[in-house]
Amino acid sequence: VDLVGGYYDAGDHVKYGFPMAFTVTILSWSVVEYAKELGATNQLDYALDAIKWGTDYFIKAHSQPYTLWAQ
Repeated sequence: VDLVGGYYDAGDHVKYGFPMAFTVTILSWSVVEYAKELGATNQLDYALDAIKWGTDYFIKAHSQPYTLWAQ
C-alpha cells in the first residue's frame, strides 16, 4: 500500500490520525473563512494543495472496505 502523503506529528516519524485530521479540518475551515484573503495574496492554491495532501493520505490509508492502515 502506498502511504506517501499526510503529515508527521511533532517532528517524529509517526503519522497520528487524530492530530492530522484536526490540522486538515482547521486548515479547511480557514480556507472557507478566508478564501478571499488567501486568493488576494496568492496563497489559496498552496492551502488547497496542503489540504489535498492530507486528505489523499486518509483515502489511501483506507485501502479496502474493512481495512484502515494506522500507526
